[in-house]
Amino acid sequence: MPDRSFVIRPATPEDDGALAALEYESAIHHATIDPDRWRAMSVSAIAESRRFWQEREPRDVALVADADGRVVGMVELWLRRPKDPNNARVPRVEAHLGISVASAARGQGVGTALMLAAEEWARAHGADRMDLGVDAANEGAKRLYERLGYEVHGHRMDKVIEPAPGTAVVQGGAAKQGESVPTLHGARVTLRPLRADDRTALVAVLSDPTVAEWWDSRGAEVSAAELLADDPTVTVFAIEVDGELAGSIQYSEELEPDYRHAGIDIFMSSGFQGRGIGTDAVRTMARYLLEVRGHHRLTIDPAAANARAIHVYAKVGFRPVGVMRRYERGQDGTFHDGLLMDMLAGELR
Repeated sequence: MPDRSFVIRPATPEDDGALAALEYESAIHHATIDPDRWRAMSVSAIAESRRFWQEREPRDVALVADADGRVVGMVELWLRRPKDPNNARVPRVEAHLGISVASAARGQGVGTALMLAAEEWARAHGADRMDLGVDAANEGAKRLYERLGYEVHGHRMDKVIEPAPGTAVVQGGAAKQGESVPTLHGARVTLRPLRADDRTALVAVLSDPTVAEWWDSRGAEVSAAELLADDPTVTVFAIEVDGELAGSIQYSEELEPDYRHAGIDIFMSSGFQGRGIGTDAVRTMARYLLEVRGHHRLTIDPAAANARAIHVYAKVGFRPVGVMRRYERGQDGTFHDGLLMDMLAGELR
C-alpha cells in the first residue's frame, strides 16, 4: 500500500465534535447539489440529530481517517442480519455504511481507504454484502463507489406532486418564486418561513419602539402586510426562539452574473436584543446564502446611527463600506444616512 499522510482508526467519544463537523460539511454539499431534498443545518443541530439517531439506531462501529490528530473522514457501519425467515428475498448479512470526507481531503485516497477498511470490518463480522445509499446528484461519490465495485441493484423513485393551476408551491413553509423556503437552524434560533398566522405576533414586534424607530415609517400594520405579501423579490423568514416569534429576517438576491450578490435585513423585538440572538440569526442566514445559495458577497445597510445593529453585523464579519447620505426616511419625516456594509465569502465569523 502506498505511503499516505493519514491513518484509519476506530472513532472515540472525543471525536464526536469532529464527526458532527464532517456531517455538517457533507450536508452543505448535498444542499448545494440537491436543494430539493437537503437543507442547511448548523453543526449544533447536526450534533443533536446524531445523538437522536444513535439512541434509536446505534451504529456498530465508526472508523475515522486521522491526519496528524485531525479527523478528515469517517465511515459508520450498521450490521443488519435477516429478521424474517419467510421473506422472499435471499437472506444476507449486510453492512450498511455512511461515509463523509472533508472537502480539503478529497482526491487524496481518504474515501477509498475508509471504504476498504469498512469492508474489512464487515468481512470480519460475518457480512457478505455491503450496502449504501447515494443521491443521484452526487456524481463524485458514485464514481468512487463504482470504482470499488459497487453496483446499482435498484432505484428509489419519487415524483413531485405539482399544485393545482394557479396555486403556489408550498413545501415545508411559505411559497417563494416556485421554490420551497427552507427552515434553517442556528445555535439558538430557528429561521422558518413566515406564515399568515404570524400576523398578530409580527405586528406586536413591529410596534416595539426599538423596532419602529429604525424599520418603517409607514407603521406596523403596513409593514406586516408587506412582509406577508409574498413579494417575489424578497424571501422572508420568521426568527423563532423557543417557539416564540422574536422578529424577522429576509434576503434579496441580485442574480445578474456580473453583479451577483445577496442583501440581508433583520429586526427583533427588544426582549430578544442584547442576548446574542440577532448575531446567531444573521450568521445563520449568511452561512446559508454563502454556502448553499452560492453567493460570494453579502450586503446589509443599517441606519448610520444604529450603533447596536452595526456592532452585531460587525461581529458576524460585515465591514463598513461607506455612508449613503440621506438614504432612508425616519419616523420624524426626515431622511437619515445609512451605512453600507458588506462581507465576502471566507470572512464569515
